[in-house]
Amino acid sequence: MNAKKRKLPCRKRPKIDVGSELQFLRECERDCYTSIGGKGRFVELLRVIHLIPEPESILDVGGSLATGRWFQAKFPRAKVTLLNTSRRELGSYPHVLEADAQCFKTPEKYDLIFAGEVIEHLYNPDGLICSCLLALKPGGHFAITTPNLACIYNRLFLLCGWSLGNYFPSLRFKTGNPLLPETGREFGPIPDHKSVFTWKGLYQLLLRYGFKIISARGYSSAHDGKTHLPGNKCYETPAPKIRLVLNRLLPKGLREGMLFLCEAPAAIDADELSKGILRENIWTL
Repeated sequence: MNAKKRKLPCRKRPKIDVGSELQFLRECERDCYTSIGGKGRFVELLRVIHLIPEPESILDVGGSLATGRWFQAKFPRAKVTLLNTSRRELGSYPHVLEADAQCFKTPEKYDLIFAGEVIEHLYNPDGLICSCLLALKPGGHFAITTPNLACIYNRLFLLCGWSLGNYFPSLRFKTGNPLLPETGREFGPIPDHKSVFTWKGLYQLLLRYGFKIISARGYSSAHDGKTHLPGNKCYETPAPKIRLVLNRLLPKGLREGMLFLCEAPAAIDADELSKGILRENIWTL
C-alpha cells in the first residue's frame, strides 16, 4: 500500500488591513518596558501563517510582554510561552522561560517557534537554531526574522566605502556613514547587531540544519513614531515613509528585513544538535 500523504492545512489566506495591524501592535506595547521593533515582520507573518496547521503551542524566543499579547490575540487557541533573559521584558506575562536564546532547554515541545529579531544579537547563531530544533515537535514549524545584511541600502553604502546601516561594531557611536543619525554617547540606542546575515547566508544555514523552507518574505523595519528602548531611551527611525514605499517596490532579497517560515525535519540527531550549543567563547576551547 502507498504511504499516506501528510494532510495539508486547509486554511484560507487571511485578508490583512496593514494600518489596523500596525495600530494593534502599538496597542500591544502599552505600558511595556520596550516597543516592538520592526512591526512589519508581524504583518508578513500573518500573510504566510495559513500555510501551516494552526499551532496549539507557541514559543516566542526573545519575546516580550508586548509580543506575547500579540500572539495570544492572533492565536487564541494556543498556549503562548515567552523566552527572554530580561524579567522586565517579560513583565506580567503568565507563561515565561528566563533563558538565553542561544542556549536553552524547554520542559515541553512546541508546534511553532518564533525567533523575531534575535539571531543578529547573538554570539552563536547556531545555538539558537539548535536549541529551537530540540524544542520543536517532530515536523513542527520555525519562523525567523532578522535584518538583511545585503539590503539595497547596505549595497549602496559599501559602494561609497561607508559603514552598514544594520551592523554596528561600536555600541556607543555610529561612525563611517554620514546618513546614519547621531545617537549620543550612551549605551542603548545602538543595537548590538553582531551576527547579521545575507538572504542567501541564512537560507543556506537553515537548509544545513534540515529545515524545509515553506515561505520567504521581505519587510521594512521603518515605522512612524518613536521606538522605546531599554533605560527609558527613545529612537526615531529615519525617513520611514520613503523606506516603506521602497520596500514595497524592491524584490524581497533587497528589502531591509527577511522572514523565513520553515518546517522542521521529522527526525533529528539530538546529540549532534547539542554540539552546536556553544556555552563558551571559541578562544577558550
